[in-house]
Amino acid sequence: MKQRSDITILFVDDESDILSSIKRFLRREAFNKHFADSGENALELMTKESVDVVVTDLRMPGMNGLELVKTIKKHYPDTIRIILSGSQDIDQIIESINSGEVFRFIPKPVDPVSFKVILNDAVDYYLMKEEREELFHELSVKNQELADANEALQTVTTELQRSEQQYRSMNDAAHDAVFMLDKEQKIIYRNSAAEIMFGFKRDEYRKQHFLDLITSPESLDINLEQFCTVPPENGNICSQNVIQQVEGKRKNGSTLPLEISKGCVHIDTLPHTVIIARDISARIEAEHSRQRYDTLQKALESQIEKKLLQNPAPVTIEGAMVSRLMLSSGHLDGDFTDFVIYDKQHVDILIGDVMGHGIQSALVGAGVKNLFLKSLAQAKSRGGQLPDIEATLTTVHAQCIHELIELGTYTTLLFLRLDLANKEFSIIDCGHTPTIHFHSKTGTCTLLKGTNLPIGMIEKQHYETVSFPVEENDLLVLYSDGITESRSPGSDILFGTERLAALIESHSLLSPKKLIEKIHEAIAAFSGNDKFDDDVTCIVIRIGDTRKKKT
Repeated sequence: MKQRSDITILFVDDESDILSSIKRFLRREAFNKHFADSGENALELMTKESVDVVVTDLRMPGMNGLELVKTIKKHYPDTIRIILSGSQDIDQIIESINSGEVFRFIPKPVDPVSFKVILNDAVDYYLMKEEREELFHELSVKNQELADANEALQTVTTELQRSEQQYRSMNDAAHDAVFMLDKEQKIIYRNSAAEIMFGFKRDEYRKQHFLDLITSPESLDINLEQFCTVPPENGNICSQNVIQQVEGKRKNGSTLPLEISKGCVHIDTLPHTVIIARDISARIEAEHSRQRYDTLQKALESQIEKKLLQNPAPVTIEGAMVSRLMLSSGHLDGDFTDFVIYDKQHVDILIGDVMGHGIQSALVGAGVKNLFLKSLAQAKSRGGQLPDIEATLTTVHAQCIHELIELGTYTTLLFLRLDLANKEFSIIDCGHTPTIHFHSKTGTCTLLKGTNLPIGMIEKQHYETVSFPVEENDLLVLYSDGITESRSPGSDILFGTERLAALIESHSLLSPKKLIEKIHEAIAAFSGNDKFDDDVTCIVIRIGDTRKKKT
């Protein structure tokens, strides 16, 4: 197994000053270091040297960093890939992370301490993966040894079956009930487990018919006599790999669920049917318990999502209609929404999606949402005015960034303020899906996309607000990637943002509630299923007088 001193890291950057700086502050690190000033030279070096980790700049002349890591992934899939980049490369960075092209990215300018931590994380990950592969190899060897042992056991079993007394002694030691039947399906031998399981003693019930132990003999759709007269290929043993579940009947009249398998042995050239019956009461009860647990867990997860992550859409806004869709994927996710109503014409809308699934994502989503509510409340109580959304997001970022980095997670987020008094809305987009703005005058949609990274990816980030005017009957649609990343069955085709925008344009006259229903129908028809791999969240806002008749 490799040690840290055996690890080789290749640094690729077209700027020699950066390579020199890296060489200087990593001079005491135990791992081996190589340097290349271009993607082409890096690939040439990798044909000669074994490289475990590659750290490359994203923007380079000729072959850029993204092309380099894709080539390395194809030809050297076990090599860990890290990208150096500035925040202006957000789309390429998120694409490379989501597609599994890179292990981590390091923002420029490079902080030496953080840089060393990330490199050591990559080395630890590589060593852990190599150790896991070695364990899998050892497991494969053990499995082969077990297969050899099973083969040897089969040989021993064949020899034991030549002696009826030895065969009976072996069966008496078994925990499952073992019966030997004659050609008339009568029991000529039963082991101790069969006596205990059914309550019939072998000395008291000689030549008992086996089907007397089954509550519904007709359910045992086999012809034992015909089965036993089939000539065996090897002259000693014949068997059928058939397992049936039936209900057994005890001497006291009680019943028990059984799993039976059948075969036949030849003793002194005479065929005898062998039936093995296993009591599966405990297994059935365990399955019922698991199903009850799964039901309770899903109910609990549903309650967590409803109470911690999702708030109902407001109904008291003058000058706009709002409707929301929230479809659970069946497991706990990190989608969250919230509405903060200041008065009947001013409302803040929050929609976010925490990376991954499970209780951690849900708790992170609930925590981020509560930080927003707390920051908004504190800001409003201090000034009496509407809180500044840039300052609010900056405060939330400062309060949670270190915890998110430590947990190795992040959340996309869209913070939207609707100002109906001035007919405008403002947004800060942190790596979330684009906001769709349908313009009623032109009948077309505009996709509004911000420049900020998701919260939790980098420690320092400056947030900027962008404002847009709205007019009567305009639509604003906020949504999660559970909609756009819904997949057509049997293909890699995604529902996509363009398809969603076209759907909104085609049904722009519908009320928000009806449009939400139309979107739900469309993604269910596209994916061929009403259950989705990821949570589906969508908020539709129509600008206009709510007192008018809804379409």
